[in-house]
Amino acid sequence: MYSVHYDEHDPSAAGEFLTEYRLVNDGFDIRIEHAHWSNSGTAVIHAKSSCLLRLVLPTPARRWSPFSDNKGRFSDLSCEFQPLGQALFLPRDTEFQFCHGVSEYKAMICLFDPGIMGPLAGVQWQWDGCLSDSMLNLESPYLRMSLQRLAQEVAAPGFASELHTECLLTGVALDLHRQFLSSQVTADSGKLSPRQLRTLREMVETEPEHSSSLKQLADALDMPARRLSEQFKNTTGLTLRQFAAQARIRRAKSLLLDSKVLIKQISYQTGFLNPASFTAAFRKEVGMTPEAFRQMHR
Repeated sequence: MYSVHYDEHDPSAAGEFLTEYRLVNDGFDIRIEHAHWSNSGTAVIHAKSSCLLRLVLPTPARRWSPFSDNKGRFSDLSCEFQPLGQALFLPRDTEFQFCHGVSEYKAMICLFDPGIMGPLAGVQWQWDGCLSDSMLNLESPYLRMSLQRLAQEVAAPGFASELHTECLLTGVALDLHRQFLSSQVTADSGKLSPRQLRTLREMVETEPEHSSSLKQLADALDMPARRLSEQFKNTTGLTLRQFAAQARIRRAKSLLLDSKVLIKQISYQTGFLNPASFTAAFRKEVGMTPEAFRQMHR
């Protein structure tokens, strides 16, 4: 089940791996390994039926070489080799090209299948089209902390160690899902992800000039304009035009509280073509003119 194939291009550069600790269950196989490469070389790692997580662990042995000269890339992505981070993630059914120097370090290697782990069995885990260079350097503090706790549990198992490990790994898998599969899920459900919705809100509320252009908003999310309109309505119950109008008026209300700012200036700052169109839109939304609103709150 935990099938990962390691193919060293140059046998003379093959690495040596010593497993110091190991914890195995139906859904995971976690090891603390001492890795050593006496020569530089390249290899291909095929993650077949398992996802793979690697966390390089700190060590007091100064004679060990740093892993910073190790680089990698996904075969399916046409990009250059890049330095690998302390924590990396390889989805199942992927091919990873690995370039290593002369190095020696200790790492936690975690092979797992989230699809058969109890709490995650009903979640979709389709990684096709979701590969990202950021998988080779996981920067999430939560992920790193959880992986470090996993390594500690494997090295020094305590009470209900397998259950504790499964809980930690469940949290890790869900965080990976949110980070890399959220856009896929929302596309299937016809709704925008929280991150996409946050991007739109920031554009509309902080840059009113963008709110009048559906194409600019769609380009920011890298999706067709028509699909953006449909998914936004499914997510919020509002059209993008209604949402943009409300955002403009909210900003206008805030600006109107400063009596030093002219209403004419506010109309342009909130993305209206002229003061007349601003007054008409404000009256329609609020029920009074901008001047009356300012007088009421003075």
